[in-house]
Amino acid sequence: MLRLMSPSTTTSKRKKKKSSPGWITWWPLVLGILVTPLTVRAAGVMALAGPDALRMLYPWVQLVQAHVLGFSGEIAGTLSQALMYLQFPLYGLVMSLLLRAKGFATALITTAIIHFGAAAIAVAVAHL
Repeated sequence: MLRLMSPSTTTSKRKKKKSSPGWITWWPLVLGILVTPLTVRAAGVMALAGPDALRMLYPWVQLVQAHVLGFSGEIAGTLSQALMYLQFPLYGLVMSLLLRAKGFATALITTAIIHFGAAAIAVAVAHL
């Protein structure tokens, strides 16, 4: 015997399925927040090796400090300090949003492109 379902029944099932990932997809943001103090500590150690080592860990900091962008020393210092603490939480936020919308592979690849693209630009700007 054939059972007919009302449209409201099928709609409610779809809504439940879409909201099922919930808070678990925010783990990259939590990880980015937790990793930040460790990376700031690592940057202090890596600074002894010179600016090339820091470019791979903190490319956005190096880009903000580049004279090509034309920021004054005070503004560049403030922005670079802020980016040291915001870079990995922002990566986590981007990855969390993409994880919810597109999936893990897309989120990971996009975040890696953002990071290593900035590192490549920082290296190019440093050699101008």
